[in-house]
Amino acid sequence: MSMILKEIRMNNFKSHVNSRIKFEKGIVAIIGENGSGKSSIFEAVFFALFGAGSNFNYDTIITKGKKSVYVELDFEVNGNNYKIIREYDSGRGGAKLYKNGKPYATTISAVNKAVNEILGVDRNMFLNSIYIKQGEIAKFLSLKPSEKLETVAKLLGIDEFEKCYQKMGEIVKEYEKRLERIEGELNYKENYEKELKNKMSQLEEKNKKLMEINDKLNKIKKEFEDIEKLFNEWENKKLLYEKFINKLEERKRALELKNQELKILEYDLNTVVEARETLNRHKDEYEKYKSLVDEIRKIESRLRELKSHYEDYLKLTKQLEIIKGDIEKLKEFINKSKYRDDIDNLDTLLNKIKDEIERVETIKDLLEELKNLNEEIEKIEKYKRICEECKEYYEKYLELEEKAVEYNKLTLEYITLLQEKKSIEKNINDLETRINKLLEETKNIDIESIENSLKEIEEKKKVLENLQKEKIELNKKLGEINSEIKRLKKILDELKEVEGKCPLCKTPIDENKKMELINQHKTQLNNKYTELEEINKKIREIEKDIEKLKKEIDKEENLKTLKTLYLEKQSQIEELELKLKNYKEQLDEINKKISNYVINGKPVDEILEDIKSQLNKFKNFYNQYLSAVSYLNSVDEEGIRNRIKEIENIVSGWNKEKCREELNKLREDEREINRLKDKLNELKNKEKELIEIENRRSLKFDKYKEYLGLTEKLEELKNIKDGLEEIYNICNSKILAIDNIKRKYNKEDIEIYLNNKILEVNKEINDIEERISYINQKLDEINYNEEEHKKIKELYENKRQELDNVREQKTEIETGIEYLKKDVESLKARLKEMSNLEKEKEKLTKFVEYLDKVRRIFGRNGFQAYLREKYVPLIQKYLNEAFSEFDLPYSFVELTKDFEVRVHAPNGVLTIDNLSGGEQIAVALSLRLAIANALIGNRVECIILDEPTVYLDENRRAKLAEIFRKVKSIPQMIIITHHRELEDVADVIINVKKDGNVSKVKING
Repeated sequence: MSMILKEIRMNNFKSHVNSRIKFEKGIVAIIGENGSGKSSIFEAVFFALFGAGSNFNYDTIITKGKKSVYVELDFEVNGNNYKIIREYDSGRGGAKLYKNGKPYATTISAVNKAVNEILGVDRNMFLNSIYIKQGEIAKFLSLKPSEKLETVAKLLGIDEFEKCYQKMGEIVKEYEKRLERIEGELNYKENYEKELKNKMSQLEEKNKKLMEINDKLNKIKKEFEDIEKLFNEWENKKLLYEKFINKLEERKRALELKNQELKILEYDLNTVVEARETLNRHKDEYEKYKSLVDEIRKIESRLRELKSHYEDYLKLTKQLEIIKGDIEKLKEFINKSKYRDDIDNLDTLLNKIKDEIERVETIKDLLEELKNLNEEIEKIEKYKRICEECKEYYEKYLELEEKAVEYNKLTLEYITLLQEKKSIEKNINDLETRINKLLEETKNIDIESIENSLKEIEEKKKVLENLQKEKIELNKKLGEINSEIKRLKKILDELKEVEGKCPLCKTPIDENKKMELINQHKTQLNNKYTELEEINKKIREIEKDIEKLKKEIDKEENLKTLKTLYLEKQSQIEELELKLKNYKEQLDEINKKISNYVINGKPVDEILEDIKSQLNKFKNFYNQYLSAVSYLNSVDEEGIRNRIKEIENIVSGWNKEKCREELNKLREDEREINRLKDKLNELKNKEKELIEIENRRSLKFDKYKEYLGLTEKLEELKNIKDGLEEIYNICNSKILAIDNIKRKYNKEDIEIYLNNKILEVNKEINDIEERISYINQKLDEINYNEEEHKKIKELYENKRQELDNVREQKTEIETGIEYLKKDVESLKARLKEMSNLEKEKEKLTKFVEYLDKVRRIFGRNGFQAYLREKYVPLIQKYLNEAFSEFDLPYSFVELTKDFEVRVHAPNGVLTIDNLSGGEQIAVALSLRLAIANALIGNRVECIILDEPTVYLDENRRAKLAEIFRKVKSIPQMIIITHHRELEDVADVIINVKKDGNVSKVKING
């Protein structure tokens, strides 16, 4: 795509309220901090070219607070100057395109179409070709091989075929599931036939039973009417009898309650009289007991105050005994110590011991250093011997290595030619196979028939829409009928249970009227069932038609795919035949070049292997020599020997064992002195503590003595109190009893109240007994016999149950007949559907096989593999052209079929991981440019890189800047970045910064 950007104007585009930028050829660096609006410049270019869409909508690009946006872009393609204007204001958008100053397109759709034709790419290919996304170069370096393949495939658009392959897999699975369901349903055909025969037999038997049950029902109805009349008379008699019985029970309960009340009153009166007599007898003992309790409480209170002093006195006495024992032990330890006579000079002795320990430790460290230095001298002597033994082999290895470099270069050129030959031969075989395969695949495709079928499907879509509308209306009607059926069923259930009143109008009803209503509602219910079945039948017919139409319409996508596939294959055959001719010409040229790389009948790669074999033979000696020389150069032998002499003079007469023994003796003496010092300090503290505790104990003695006296007096008073406690408790219980009865009746003069209340209750009891006598007289007059009533009721219930049972039997038989009729119709319809399913199964099996064949064409080993093979040599060609601009010491960059990069160097084939940081960036950038050229089909004249230095460290950013400087094949390179290092390589610098919320642009040429 030979496009050069020239100028862009932005009004109210994101943060660019009014920006104008002129683009020159060369490297244009757009530099600014994150969020400054630099990336919005490219977004404006993209919006100008391709308009709003999935990438942009007007709400996201219009500056906040504004209602309109205006973008104008000038660019050049193939010598023609173009200007695009896109604008949007108050809900209306517009676009215009000018070519060499004259109007070329004036509507949004016309401009979009014209841009695609002028550039030769759509919006997605534009993004994948000239636009390199943020961090894409750095990210490519860190991807795994499988991820690199996926990334390149996505840029080339190959991943769309994988999506198609996966989607068709889902479609095939759906059809296979449908086939499995059909096969599962067909397994039941024989069962349906047997069931239909059985249902027909059951229907005949049910009709016979219905006639018999109608005769039986009429006879039982007459018998029930007679017994019902007698039963109602006894029911009325029972109601009157139960009314008087209830009153009798009520009066008896009232009598019982009054008798209980009388007993309680008499008991409470006796309790009060007895309690007063007891209190008068024991008045003196009661008062004396209360006086003793008060005196005991005062003594106990004083004892609680004195208790802590008493316990402290005992505790201090015990502590004195313990401390005296500790002092005796400490004095005994001090008298036994060997330093008991030097107690005043212990610190001086301790310092002398520490100085001696430090001197011995120093001698011990010098002995260890002397040992290590002697071992180092032995190591030096060893490496001197290795140098003498390996020098001759080292010199031979250098001669062979120089020769290997020369033949390695020739071998790389030879292998490259062999690989090219192999690749071309494989391409020739593959092309011939693919041409034959494509010819075979298109032979059986009837393109005229496919186009006719697509026209028929469009007509069927209209029919399907009408049927779906009709089905919706029928389903609404179905819901209304189901609601009416529920209502009728509820009325029938209520009529069956009714006794005397109509459940609908609440008026009196006899049995004939009741049966008439039941029959009316049954007729209505049967009519609704018939209407329901007719609608269901019609819905099933519509669903069959809909299903049939959907199956036909579902074929549309496959037919379109098949048509597209046919046209693509015809185009592919022509393209492949042209390539086949070119490959055969290339093969002849390569065979001539290969003959120049055979010396004295031996290919250069075999000569290189002989040299490598000899290098491997001497390599171990070569490495040993280098290691020995490196070590000898790194050590100071003279310094080591001088240090050995110095240490030997200092440690004369000492060894490790002598040092250890002397240190153990000195440290034991040190510990002994420290222990003695600790014991002396402890003894001093204990003696001081002994005097302090004796003083504290003497202060507690008076209160200790008082505590003992009061304890004795308390014991004496408690004995006297215990002798009076029984009489006190009896008096207390009597006082409590009188108080409880007073509170119970809320009366102070309780004896007078209780006597009056007893007289009142006796009078009420006499009244209740007179009423009970009157009720018993009335019960004798009614003369109700429960056993007789029970027998009549049992006869009535049995006859009514018999009538209900016969009615239920009749309803059950009628319902069974209706259900059997529906089952027969349903089974007949199901068997008809089975016949249709068998035909559908046959068609579906063939269709699934066909879809699976089409799907394989879109798979990784089908058309995807073809596209990869098509792109690899083309991208490899552009890759080497771009890579050659960087003047790196490599002869050829190979691109494998999996898009893995291999760099051919003088010393072998290297992967991208074996290259330096700068070389890796050069390869990644070259590959990205090569993909852009391959997509567009000609030279890219403009490339846009968005933050190419992101994720790169400082060293790699510097190398990337140097690489940009060397790229000469691209006339215009626009770099969007926040790193200032790229200013040095730019021909034009566009600085972008934010002033508040508005982006400002400044251009430095």
